[in-house]
Amino acid sequence: MVSVPSTPKNARVTGISTPRTTIKRKPLQKTILTADFDDSYMEDDVTYINETSMISESDDESEDDEVDATETAVKQPADESHASNGSVEEDAFVRFMKKHEVGRKVLHSSIGFFTIGMYVSGFTHKQLILPLLVLFTVVFLNDFIRFRNPELNKKIVNFMWFMIREKEVYGYNGVLWYLVGLIIVFSVFPKDISLMSVLLLSWADTAASTIGRQFGKYTPKVVGSKSLAGCIGSFLAGVGSCFLIYGYLVKFDVNTVGDFTWTEAHNKMTLPVFAIATGFIASLPEAVDICGIDDNFTIPVLSSGLLYALIKATTV
Repeated sequence: MVSVPSTPKNARVTGISTPRTTIKRKPLQKTILTADFDDSYMEDDVTYINETSMISESDDESEDDEVDATETAVKQPADESHASNGSVEEDAFVRFMKKHEVGRKVLHSSIGFFTIGMYVSGFTHKQLILPLLVLFTVVFLNDFIRFRNPELNKKIVNFMWFMIREKEVYGYNGVLWYLVGLIIVFSVFPKDISLMSVLLLSWADTAASTIGRQFGKYTPKVVGSKSLAGCIGSFLAGVGSCFLIYGYLVKFDVNTVGDFTWTEAHNKMTLPVFAIATGFIASLPEAVDICGIDDNFTIPVLSSGLLYALIKATTV
Protein backbone atom coordinates (compact mmCIF):
# COMPACT_ATOMS: atom_id res chain seq x y z
CA MET A 1 0.00 0.00 0.00
CA VAL A 2 1.32 3.39 -0.94
CA SER A 3 1.43 5.72 2.00
CA VAL A 4 0.05 9.23 1.43
CA PRO A 5 2.15 11.93 3.07
CA SER A 6 0.17 13.96 5.55
CA THR A 7 -0.16 17.70 5.13
CA PRO A 8 1.90 19.64 7.64
CA LYS A 9 -0.21 21.50 10.16
CA ASN A 10 1.27 24.86 9.25
CA ALA A 11 0.82 24.39 5.51
CA ARG A 12 -1.26 27.01 3.71
CA VAL A 13 -4.37 25.58 2.10
CA THR A 14 -5.46 27.48 -0.97
CA GLY A 15 -9.12 28.36 -1.26
CA ILE A 16 -9.92 28.17 2.45
CA SER A 17 -10.45 31.51 4.08
CA THR A 18 -8.87 32.16 7.41
CA PRO A 19 -11.38 32.73 10.22
CA ARG A 20 -11.70 36.39 11.19
CA THR A 21 -10.66 35.66 14.74
CA THR A 22 -7.26 34.32 13.62
CA ILE A 23 -6.28 37.24 11.44
CA LYS A 24 -3.37 39.15 12.85
CA ARG A 25 -3.62 42.71 11.71
CA LYS A 26 -0.56 44.70 10.88
CA PRO A 27 -0.47 48.09 12.59
CA LEU A 28 -1.32 50.81 10.09
CA GLN A 29 1.38 53.36 9.46
CA LYS A 30 0.43 56.71 10.94
CA THR A 31 -0.04 59.56 8.55
CA ILE A 32 -1.69 62.96 8.84
CA LEU A 33 -4.94 61.17 8.02
CA THR A 34 -4.60 58.76 10.96
CA ALA A 35 -2.95 61.13 13.42
CA ASP A 36 -4.02 60.85 17.04
CA PHE A 37 -6.20 63.89 17.53
CA ASP A 38 -8.23 64.35 20.68
CA ASP A 39 -11.90 63.52 20.13
CA SER A 40 -13.01 64.78 23.53
CA TYR A 41 -13.52 68.35 22.36
CA MET A 42 -16.66 68.30 20.30
CA GLU A 43 -18.49 71.27 18.90
CA ASP A 44 -22.08 70.12 19.40
CA ASP A 45 -22.73 66.80 17.67
CA VAL A 46 -20.07 66.42 15.02
CA THR A 47 -21.13 62.97 13.82
CA TYR A 48 -21.31 62.97 10.05
CA ILE A 49 -23.35 60.87 7.69
CA ASN A 50 -21.88 57.95 5.80
CA GLU A 51 -20.17 59.23 2.66
CA THR A 52 -21.19 56.34 0.38
CA SER A 53 -24.83 56.06 1.36
CA MET A 54 -25.87 59.25 3.04
CA ILE A 55 -29.53 58.39 3.51
CA SER A 56 -30.58 54.75 3.42
CA GLU A 57 -33.43 52.61 4.69
CA SER A 58 -31.37 51.94 7.81
CA ASP A 59 -29.29 54.79 9.22
CA ASP A 60 -27.40 52.52 11.62
CA GLU A 61 -23.91 51.59 10.49
CA SER A 62 -22.71 48.07 11.17
CA GLU A 63 -19.44 47.84 13.01
CA ASP A 64 -18.91 44.40 11.49
CA ASP A 65 -19.03 45.95 8.00
CA GLU A 66 -16.22 48.29 8.94
CA VAL A 67 -14.18 45.37 10.31
CA ASP A 68 -14.80 43.39 7.12
CA ALA A 69 -13.62 46.29 4.99
CA THR A 70 -10.47 46.66 7.08
CA GLU A 71 -9.72 42.94 6.95
CA THR A 72 -10.25 42.85 3.20
CA ALA A 73 -7.76 45.67 2.78
CA VAL A 74 -5.23 43.89 5.01
CA LYS A 75 -5.64 40.46 3.33
CA GLN A 76 -5.52 41.80 -0.23
CA PRO A 77 -2.12 41.27 -1.92
CA ALA A 78 -0.22 44.46 -2.69
CA ASP A 79 0.11 43.57 -6.39
CA GLU A 80 -3.59 43.02 -7.14
CA SER A 81 -5.22 46.34 -7.94
CA HIS A 82 -4.11 49.88 -7.47
CA ALA A 83 -7.74 50.98 -7.44
CA SER A 84 -8.39 49.15 -4.17
CA ASN A 85 -5.44 50.86 -2.49
CA GLY A 86 -6.74 54.17 -3.76
CA SER A 87 -10.12 53.39 -2.24
CA VAL A 88 -8.54 52.78 1.17
CA GLU A 89 -6.69 56.09 0.95
CA GLU A 90 -9.88 57.81 -0.16
CA ASP A 91 -11.76 56.36 2.79
CA ALA A 92 -9.04 57.61 5.13
CA PHE A 93 -9.24 61.05 3.55
CA VAL A 94 -13.04 61.12 3.91
CA ARG A 95 -12.82 60.06 7.55
CA PHE A 96 -10.24 62.77 8.18
CA MET A 97 -12.45 65.41 6.51
CA LYS A 98 -15.46 64.38 8.55
CA LYS A 99 -13.72 63.82 11.87
CA HIS A 100 -12.03 67.22 11.90
CA GLU A 101 -14.82 69.15 10.14
CA VAL A 102 -12.39 70.51 7.57
CA GLY A 103 -15.07 71.81 5.22
CA ARG A 104 -16.98 73.61 7.94
CA LYS A 105 -13.84 75.08 9.49
CA VAL A 106 -12.54 76.41 6.16
CA LEU A 107 -15.89 78.06 5.47
CA HIS A 108 -16.17 79.28 9.06
CA SER A 109 -12.75 80.95 9.12
CA SER A 110 -12.97 82.32 5.57
CA ILE A 111 -15.98 84.44 6.54
CA GLY A 112 -13.69 86.53 8.75
CA PHE A 113 -11.35 87.30 5.86
CA PHE A 114 -14.31 88.03 3.57
CA THR A 115 -15.75 90.44 6.14
CA ILE A 116 -12.45 92.29 6.45
CA GLY A 117 -12.31 92.60 2.68
CA MET A 118 -15.77 94.16 2.64
CA TYR A 119 -14.83 96.48 5.50
CA VAL A 120 -11.74 97.92 3.78
CA SER A 121 -13.82 98.30 0.60
CA GLY A 122 -16.14 100.69 2.42
CA PHE A 123 -19.18 98.50 3.13
CA THR A 124 -21.07 99.15 6.36
CA HIS A 125 -22.66 96.54 8.57
CA LYS A 126 -26.13 97.99 7.95
CA GLN A 127 -25.75 97.29 4.22
CA LEU A 128 -25.30 93.59 4.97
CA ILE A 129 -28.56 93.10 6.86
CA LEU A 130 -30.71 92.65 3.75
CA PRO A 131 -28.32 90.17 2.05
CA LEU A 132 -28.17 88.18 5.31
CA LEU A 133 -31.98 88.10 5.45
CA VAL A 134 -32.12 86.87 1.85
CA LEU A 135 -29.51 84.19 2.57
CA PHE A 136 -31.41 83.11 5.67
CA THR A 137 -34.59 82.76 3.62
CA VAL A 138 -32.81 80.68 0.96
CA VAL A 139 -31.25 78.30 3.50
CA PHE A 140 -34.49 77.98 5.44
CA LEU A 141 -36.55 77.23 2.32
CA ASN A 142 -33.93 74.71 1.17
CA ASP A 143 -34.25 72.82 4.46
CA PHE A 144 -38.03 73.18 4.58
CA ILE A 145 -38.44 71.75 1.07
CA ARG A 146 -35.91 68.92 1.32
CA PHE A 147 -37.42 67.63 4.58
CA ARG A 148 -40.65 67.06 2.66
CA ASN A 149 -38.99 65.46 -0.36
CA PRO A 150 -36.89 62.40 0.62
CA GLU A 151 -35.32 62.00 -2.84
CA LEU A 152 -34.26 65.64 -2.99
CA ASN A 153 -32.96 65.46 0.57
CA LYS A 154 -30.91 62.38 -0.33
CA LYS A 155 -29.32 64.14 -3.31
CA ILE A 156 -28.51 67.29 -1.35
CA VAL A 157 -27.04 65.36 1.57
CA ASN A 158 -24.98 63.11 -0.72
CA PHE A 159 -23.62 66.17 -2.51
CA MET A 160 -22.85 68.10 0.70
CA TRP A 161 -21.58 65.19 2.80
CA PHE A 162 -18.46 67.14 3.83
CA MET A 163 -20.53 69.98 5.32
CA ILE A 164 -23.65 68.37 6.78
CA ARG A 165 -23.69 66.81 10.21
CA GLU A 166 -25.83 63.80 11.00
CA LYS A 167 -28.31 65.84 13.04
CA GLU A 168 -28.73 68.17 10.05
CA VAL A 169 -29.89 65.38 7.73
CA TYR A 170 -33.39 65.71 9.18
CA GLY A 171 -32.83 68.89 11.20
CA TYR A 172 -32.38 72.52 10.28
CA ASN A 173 -28.88 73.65 9.30
CA GLY A 174 -26.69 75.35 11.91
CA VAL A 175 -26.04 78.11 9.37
CA LEU A 176 -29.48 79.47 10.24
CA TRP A 177 -28.33 80.18 13.80
CA TYR A 178 -25.21 81.81 12.39
CA LEU A 179 -27.25 84.13 10.18
CA VAL A 180 -29.82 85.00 12.85
CA GLY A 181 -27.07 85.92 15.29
CA LEU A 182 -25.38 88.25 12.80
CA ILE A 183 -28.66 89.85 11.72
CA ILE A 184 -29.45 90.72 15.35
CA VAL A 185 -25.95 92.07 16.01
CA PHE A 186 -25.82 94.13 12.82
CA SER A 187 -29.24 95.60 13.58
CA VAL A 188 -28.48 96.59 17.19
CA PHE A 189 -24.78 97.32 17.65
CA PRO A 190 -22.30 99.82 16.12
CA LYS A 191 -19.92 99.03 13.29
CA ASP A 192 -16.84 98.10 15.31
CA ILE A 193 -18.77 95.80 17.66
CA SER A 194 -20.43 94.12 14.67
CA LEU A 195 -17.08 93.60 12.97
CA MET A 196 -15.61 92.19 16.16
CA SER A 197 -18.51 89.75 16.57
CA VAL A 198 -17.89 88.31 13.09
CA LEU A 199 -14.19 87.76 13.78
CA LEU A 200 -14.90 86.13 17.14
CA LEU A 201 -17.49 83.85 15.54
CA SER A 202 -15.24 83.07 12.59
CA TRP A 203 -11.81 82.79 14.17
CA ALA A 204 -12.20 82.37 17.93
CA ASP A 205 -14.76 79.59 17.55
CA THR A 206 -12.60 77.80 14.96
CA ALA A 207 -9.50 78.17 17.12
CA ALA A 208 -11.36 76.77 20.13
CA SER A 209 -12.47 73.69 18.23
CA THR A 210 -9.12 73.05 16.52
CA ILE A 211 -6.88 73.58 19.56
CA GLY A 212 -9.34 71.87 21.87
CA ARG A 213 -9.34 68.68 19.83
CA GLN A 214 -5.58 68.62 19.57
CA PHE A 215 -4.65 69.48 23.16
CA GLY A 216 -7.90 69.10 25.12
CA LYS A 217 -6.87 65.73 26.52
CA TYR A 218 -4.03 67.44 28.40
CA THR A 219 -6.26 70.04 30.12
CA PRO A 220 -9.31 69.89 32.40
CA LYS A 221 -12.83 69.97 31.01
CA VAL A 222 -14.63 73.28 31.49
CA VAL A 223 -18.21 72.38 30.63
CA GLY A 224 -19.44 69.16 29.03
CA SER A 225 -16.84 68.10 26.47
CA LYS A 226 -15.37 71.62 26.13
CA SER A 227 -11.80 71.83 27.40
CA LEU A 228 -9.58 74.50 28.90
CA ALA A 229 -7.36 74.19 25.83
CA GLY A 230 -10.29 75.22 23.62
CA CYS A 231 -10.96 78.24 25.83
CA ILE A 232 -7.32 79.25 25.57
CA GLY A 233 -7.54 78.99 21.79
CA SER A 234 -10.57 81.28 21.64
CA PHE A 235 -8.90 83.66 24.11
CA LEU A 236 -5.82 84.06 21.90
CA ALA A 237 -7.94 84.52 18.78
CA GLY A 238 -9.98 87.17 20.58
CA VAL A 239 -6.87 89.08 21.64
CA GLY A 240 -5.49 88.97 18.10
CA SER A 241 -8.81 90.08 16.58
CA CYS A 242 -8.98 93.10 18.89
CA PHE A 243 -5.46 94.21 18.00
CA LEU A 244 -6.25 93.73 14.31
CA ILE A 245 -9.41 95.85 14.38
CA TYR A 246 -8.50 98.63 16.80
CA GLY A 247 -4.78 98.73 16.09
CA TYR A 248 -4.82 98.40 12.30
CA LEU A 249 -8.20 98.34 10.54
CA VAL A 250 -9.34 101.52 12.29
CA LYS A 251 -6.74 103.40 10.27
CA PHE A 252 -8.56 102.77 6.99
CA ASP A 253 -10.46 105.83 5.81
CA VAL A 254 -13.82 104.08 5.61
CA ASN A 255 -15.37 105.14 8.92
CA THR A 256 -17.64 107.94 10.03
CA VAL A 257 -18.29 109.48 13.44
CA GLY A 258 -19.77 106.90 15.79
CA ASP A 259 -18.57 103.85 13.87
CA PHE A 260 -16.01 103.05 16.57
CA THR A 261 -17.24 103.06 20.14
CA TRP A 262 -13.77 102.44 21.62
CA THR A 263 -10.91 104.89 21.16
CA GLU A 264 -7.89 105.08 23.39
CA ALA A 265 -8.36 108.84 23.78
CA HIS A 266 -11.88 108.46 25.18
CA ASN A 267 -11.63 105.26 27.20
CA LYS A 268 -9.97 104.27 30.45
CA MET A 269 -8.73 101.00 28.93
CA THR A 270 -5.55 100.95 26.90
CA LEU A 271 -5.53 98.79 23.77
CA PRO A 272 -3.60 95.90 25.43
CA VAL A 273 -6.03 95.88 28.38
CA PHE A 274 -9.00 96.01 26.00
CA ALA A 275 -7.53 93.18 23.93
CA ILE A 276 -7.10 90.96 26.98
CA ALA A 277 -10.67 91.71 28.08
CA THR A 278 -11.85 90.83 24.56
CA GLY A 279 -10.00 87.52 24.82
CA PHE A 280 -11.87 86.63 28.01
CA ILE A 281 -15.17 87.63 26.42
CA ALA A 282 -14.36 85.50 23.37
CA SER A 283 -13.69 82.44 25.53
CA LEU A 284 -16.81 82.87 27.68
CA PRO A 285 -19.27 81.28 25.21
CA GLU A 286 -16.88 78.31 25.00
CA ALA A 287 -16.94 77.92 28.78
CA VAL A 288 -20.70 78.09 29.30
CA ASP A 289 -23.71 76.32 27.88
CA ILE A 290 -26.72 78.62 27.61
CA CYS A 291 -29.77 76.35 27.58
CA GLY A 292 -28.25 74.24 24.80
CA ILE A 293 -28.52 77.10 22.28
CA ASP A 294 -26.25 76.78 19.24
CA ASP A 295 -22.99 78.69 19.78
CA ASN A 296 -23.26 80.10 16.26
CA PHE A 297 -25.94 82.27 17.86
CA THR A 298 -24.59 82.78 21.37
CA ILE A 299 -21.05 83.77 20.34
CA PRO A 300 -21.93 86.89 18.28
CA VAL A 301 -24.88 87.99 20.41
CA LEU A 302 -23.30 87.41 23.83
CA SER A 303 -19.86 88.76 22.90
CA SER A 304 -21.34 91.87 21.27
CA GLY A 305 -23.46 92.66 24.31
CA LEU A 306 -20.56 92.21 26.72
CA LEU A 307 -18.13 94.23 24.58
CA TYR A 308 -20.59 97.09 24.21
CA ALA A 309 -21.35 97.13 27.95
CA LEU A 310 -17.63 97.04 28.80
CA ILE A 311 -16.81 99.94 26.48
CA LYS A 312 -19.68 102.06 27.76
CA ALA A 313 -18.74 101.35 31.38
CA THR A 314 -15.14 102.50 30.82
CA THR A 315 -15.76 105.47 28.54
CA VAL A 316 -14.32 108.72 29.89
